[in-house]
Amino acid sequence: MIPKEPPPEAEMMKFIASKWIGKPIYAAAELGIADLLADGPLSINTLAETTRTHAPSLFRLMRALAGVGIFAQGEDGRFALTPTAECLKTGKLRSAAILFNAEWSDRAWARLLDNLKTGEAAFEIAYGQPLTEWLARNPDAAAVFDDANAVRAVQSHRVIVKAIDFSIHNHVVDIGGGTGALMTEILKANPHLTGMVADVAPVVEKAAMLIRQKELTARCEAVVCDFFKAVPANADAYILSNILHDWPDDQCRTILTNCRDTMARNSTLYVIEMIVPSGNTPSIAKLLDLEMLVMTGGRERTQEEFRDLLSDAGLMISVFHHTPDTISIIEIKRSI
Repeated sequence: MIPKEPPPEAEMMKFIASKWIGKPIYAAAELGIADLLADGPLSINTLAETTRTHAPSLFRLMRALAGVGIFAQGEDGRFALTPTAECLKTGKLRSAAILFNAEWSDRAWARLLDNLKTGEAAFEIAYGQPLTEWLARNPDAAAVFDDANAVRAVQSHRVIVKAIDFSIHNHVVDIGGGTGALMTEILKANPHLTGMVADVAPVVEKAAMLIRQKELTARCEAVVCDFFKAVPANADAYILSNILHDWPDDQCRTILTNCRDTMARNSTLYVIEMIVPSGNTPSIAKLLDLEMLVMTGGRERTQEEFRDLLSDAGLMISVFHHTPDTISIIEIKRSI
């Protein structure tokens, strides 16, 4: 017998009630359950004692997550990791589970309707200030935010280092390069290169520390930069990695125009972003686009939207590199 597809109501209810899974995942991540189970199955009483939680309530949470394949309950009643639950360990997706489900994030998402009516980022409606300013005043949330982005970046950095032919370049500037993680990976893989990490002052201090730790001070420096005013000169390669999606089009045009004004004719700009596919094609980029709408007022973009944005700034696309990861690499030259 051919199994029947679930009725539309069941499919819709799955989406409506998605918090019934997302919030328990968040709680398990906050409690560090996956880390506790790393050495093998544990009883609910042991988990409750270690996490200082109410055992009957924790059992109900674990049972629900086991029912959807996150954790597994054995015949002896103990709970164990599944391959999916492995991802909730520290250093993997634990920080992302906390970031996207934290109370402070929920407060911004609760203003989505206001966001849709006004076009103003929901976070700014909820908090009266941009996300970056709020994070600067809330170090615990900022630490989770930074860790979630750093974990996600590790895989992307490997892809970027392999996908771009750095052998044709001599000096690379990573604009908005954060703590320098991408630049140090590039320099390790390309001993002939010199590099520069350009970002705001607090982040540059962290980049300088990483450069010293990686013993790359002879080949790399970290400089303070406001990419809305200017970017460093004298490089033959520039990188904007996951920067443009943070900003609306007008601010992106300013950043890109500053890049254009600094670039020599033979310089290349590499923009690294997700690309939103056309039509009804499923894509994580379409969902992340909503996160950007709510949190920063930025956006993920289609290939044509990038083409138009770059053209407005006097730049043209040379090549689109689609990678095995979710990111694409746009190779860009000056057009004027």
